Amino acid sequence: MLNRLIIILLLLAASKVYFAQEIPIGDWRDHLPYSDAVSVTYGDKIVYCATNSAIFTYNEENKTIDRLSLVNGLSDIGISKIKFNDYNKRVIIAYLNGNLDIIDENKNISNLSFIKNSNVVGSKSINHIYLKGKLAYLSTGFGIVVLDTDELEIVDTYLFGPLGNYIVTNSVTMDDTNIYAATDQGVYFADKNNPNLIDYNVWSSIATLGTLKYSNIVSFANRLFVSYDDAAYEADTLYYNDSGIWQKFPANAVGQNIHDLSVSNNHLISVSENLFTVYDDSLNFFQAIYSFNNQFSITPLECIMKEDNYYWVADKNNGLIKTIDNLVLGEIIVPNGPSSPNVFNMDFFEDELWLVSGGYGIGLQEKLINHSSNGTWGNFSNTMLNSQGMNARDMVSVAINPGNKNNVYVGSWKDGLFEYNNGAVTNIYTVYNSVLDSVISGVNVTAIGALEFDADNNLWAVSSFAKNILAVKTINNNWYSYDFPGKTEPGEEYHNLLIDQNNYKWILSIVKNRILVFDDNGTLDNTNDDRSVLNNNFSGGRIQSIVEDLDGEIWIGTDQGISVFYNPSNVFDENIKAEQIYIQQDGQTQVLLETEVATVIAVDGANRKWVGTQNSGVYLLSEDGTEQIEHFTIDNSPLFSNNIFDITINPKTGEVYFGTAKGLISYKGTATDADSDFNNVFVYPNPVKPGFNGTIAIRGLVKDTDVRITDISGNIVYQTTSLGGQAVWDGKDFNGNKVQTGVYMVFNGSPDGNLKAAAKILFIN
Repeated sequence: MLNRLIIILLLLAASKVYFAQEIPIGDWRDHLPYSDAVSVTYGDKIVYCATNSAIFTYNEENKTIDRLSLVNGLSDIGISKIKFNDYNKRVIIAYLNGNLDIIDENKNISNLSFIKNSNVVGSKSINHIYLKGKLAYLSTGFGIVVLDTDELEIVDTYLFGPLGNYIVTNSVTMDDTNIYAATDQGVYFADKNNPNLIDYNVWSSIATLGTLKYSNIVSFANRLFVSYDDAAYEADTLYYNDSGIWQKFPANAVGQNIHDLSVSNNHLISVSENLFTVYDDSLNFFQAIYSFNNQFSITPLECIMKEDNYYWVADKNNGLIKTIDNLVLGEIIVPNGPSSPNVFNMDFFEDELWLVSGGYGIGLQEKLINHSSNGTWGNFSNTMLNSQGMNARDMVSVAINPGNKNNVYVGSWKDGLFEYNNGAVTNIYTVYNSVLDSVISGVNVTAIGALEFDADNNLWAVSSFAKNILAVKTINNNWYSYDFPGKTEPGEEYHNLLIDQNNYKWILSIVKNRILVFDDNGTLDNTNDDRSVLNNNFSGGRIQSIVEDLDGEIWIGTDQGISVFYNPSNVFDENIKAEQIYIQQDGQTQVLLETEVATVIAVDGANRKWVGTQNSGVYLLSEDGTEQIEHFTIDNSPLFSNNIFDITINPKTGEVYFGTAKGLISYKGTATDADSDFNNVFVYPNPVKPGFNGTIAIRGLVKDTDVRITDISGNIVYQTTSLGGQAVWDGKDFNGNKVQTGVYMVFNGSPDGNLKAAAKILFIN
């Protein structure tokens, strides 16, 4: 026993690397924002906070936070409401697409997709949840759906619009007599004890309120309260019925945007744009809260009042807020994450991940920059200013300086090139203070489409709508720019840039569907020896992406899949052609991904290609593209969306980051970058503990390492070849049997046999 303990300690010490931040091979990890809260509920001393993308819980007793997303249990993304049912201790999670998840007392999650998969034409969004015992009355985009939360089944659907048509229902409540529904066409009611509520004829509208849009309705203090939703800004009105007469509440109320109306702890809470207001059961004003600790304005969407006059607030910019004593005291509770689910472009270098949000002219002005260092996300202001002091827009490119990871450049589609040092903007380069130039309709702008560092750490920038479309900022802060008469056109857009091993610059013109290739011949200040050429010799009507693989081949993605320039060094000598890849499928010869829009291609340490598409998720292809290794979609994986904007890879760990239309998610792949020697070989997990059924990694290998695993007697139990710098093993022998307890040797040899190294693995079964 003592000898075994000594072996374990030695193996742990020999691992050299701490893996607390890593996830196991084959696992997924979300990188979602948790500050954009939309709904909050409470039960059994647990606070449940729903964001647009996921859920987190806060345990009041032990002060712990847990996350729940598509990665670890939820069935969907895009949450609208969450509600704890005291009757049976179940949590109802409602989605914008009509999907439902139910969490029971034992934390088991059941998915109910009845509404999502129904043949309803139009919105299926679940807008509100009203509980009555085991029944949940769901206000949807077409009517009321009644859910039995015990049996997990739909028991009724009320289509009570004119002539029984669909009607957008925003909220439901009941009093002693009736059930009420606030809709886009007025407020409807019926006798709640009527056994035939599915018949629209038993429903009536409250004529006094007209056919206007009402977003919220509650029954409180023997009165009915409704909020009128005016399309104009700050023009909503809260009304209540007192003895049959509808009147404004409170009488002196001014215009506001009412997000939510609820009853909590025997108080009425009206949640507006930047405050929530509380009234007691005598309708006396109790409290109004509009700031947090006098530091900033709150932006609440829902609120719960607890005993001792403290509140739980779902805040759309700050996450979960606990307020005490009129916000003189309180705290913000939110898991670490980026500020936004929007991911347009990413760059990764030495555990630093930068991502930017925007698009080519969509006008996005908030939460444009996010940065993760060693897995921890930093904080940036919701907005950033351009060189004119206005809100900057549409960040579309980002590049980390490989010579100084604290020096980062971000390109905006209209506002120029932003330089960050240690997380702060230190320079903004535009047409007015640099060689960068762009003109749209006679107005000077600076539309940066792409950024890339070369091997000498010079920064190259591509501008759209410009005369000189290409510019370089040297490590000595000198600027040079280049134009291409006869090869570019005024107003042309450029969205991508690749600098290959030959130092050639490949510039993509997506709209014109062509590539401009440029060679400065190593003399940035001398244009006399420059070369440039146009190439559109590839399949597809719209080029999307470009990457160089480990063999120097240039892979491009188009609206007709993948093509490859196998001889890119000849691009200036001949009109080289990008070849499509042919595969065998079902006995037929087909073009690889011919029907897919390949939005992005990334190359891992084993030279395999990760291809992101516009509609079909992500493909992992073999080195030559002829074999499909993986195909991840929303149907077979936790991938948030099948629309992939960008992919980047951590070369040391093999974690692959997918920027999707609904947020950032990563997957622990099997390949890492190869080392040049065997000086850093290690195995993890090590020791392999009882019950472990995952993948074991041998990392720190050279390319194509021959890996042989033997028992202590020298019998080979497994053999494989490394994927880049990592080999993987499932802990089973050649016959598929799990190996027995003991120490196993890992012998590693380079392909030429000149390099060798050994390691040990301890199995404890």
